Amino acid sequence: MSLMEQTMAEMRAGQDLIRLQMEQLTTALLRTQANPVSEKLKIVDTEATPKTRSVRPALPPDFDGDRLKGTAFLDACQTYTRLCPEEFTDEQTQIVWAMSYMKSGRAQKWAARVFRWEQQPENKETNKFFGWSDFRDEFRKEFTPAHADALAINRLESSAYYQKNRSLDEYLDEFQDLITDSGYTDPKTIVVKFRRGLNAQIQNSVATMASGRPSDSTPSQWYDAARTVDENRAANEAFSASSAYRSTAPSSRPVGTSQLRVAPSSVKTGHSHISPTPGHPVPMDLDAARKVASGPLCFRCKQPGHFTRDCPSRYDLRYLTLEELEEELSIRMAQLDVVPPDTEETRPEKVDFYQDNE
Repeated sequence: MSLMEQTMAEMRAGQDLIRLQMEQLTTALLRTQANPVSEKLKIVDTEATPKTRSVRPALPPDFDGDRLKGTAFLDACQTYTRLCPEEFTDEQTQIVWAMSYMKSGRAQKWAARVFRWEQQPENKETNKFFGWSDFRDEFRKEFTPAHADALAINRLESSAYYQKNRSLDEYLDEFQDLITDSGYTDPKTIVVKFRRGLNAQIQNSVATMASGRPSDSTPSQWYDAARTVDENRAANEAFSASSAYRSTAPSSRPVGTSQLRVAPSSVKTGHSHISPTPGHPVPMDLDAARKVASGPLCFRCKQPGHFTRDCPSRYDLRYLTLEELEEELSIRMAQLDVVPPDTEETRPEKVDFYQDNE
């Protein structure tokens, strides 16, 4: 019974919302009819004037109140209203139209509260929102991620936003979003953050450019230079791959020429026969037995008995690979960016002389 009652309550709430929306649209239509706009009729030569098709943008998706989808829904509504402004007589009609897509979840409950507020006797001739900007601010407060600036700043102050194995386009998109959300405006700080998270090879190539090096106070120049270097690297890799394929491709020989066939070399063994026969046994390979008994071979230190992940020399700088050295350097540089809390250093008292125990 509780499930049925809950379902009936949701259906009644949906019907109330539809009824309130219809009343709002009817009121807006009556306002439009009360103030007709006089237009002059013009005779247009349809044969001389080419027919043009109007742009029909996509309608906004239904919104359920998810904060992660709030910005996308608001952008879709604003895109439609900009491309089709003639469909909205005033901003109140635009607000009601946007709220008509709030059909479920938190968004439906929020829209129902707005319509109930406007139906109160004391608010009969008053609108909840003064205009679209007021509606947009209230919508962002309710349905966009909270504390987005703090989350962006914390991510920029760590190494989590570094490019690493991602493509340059993915790194650049995330970096620009973080800069926008964090509120950073100093161009030099933005360039430093961008260079620190950029791939080491791309960063070095841009920083050491002989001519056309971007300014350290213009982030857009660094973005363009990084894209150029990355595109050149991709083109060079494609060229190198095609050259390697041509060098390894089998060469064609003229028809009618003979080809020298070389007999495969025989495998040298420590004895004259391989298969054992009565009276002629095969000696046992003691070295192979020792190799199997000694366990796996480490690819880092070339010593048997353990795998690479368990190598005791994995923390030795002499045995680290180039990728591991770059990752360790990135982590150390990120630690330098973090501002330590204001703590007073406790220094030991200076003692000039020590008394001898006599």
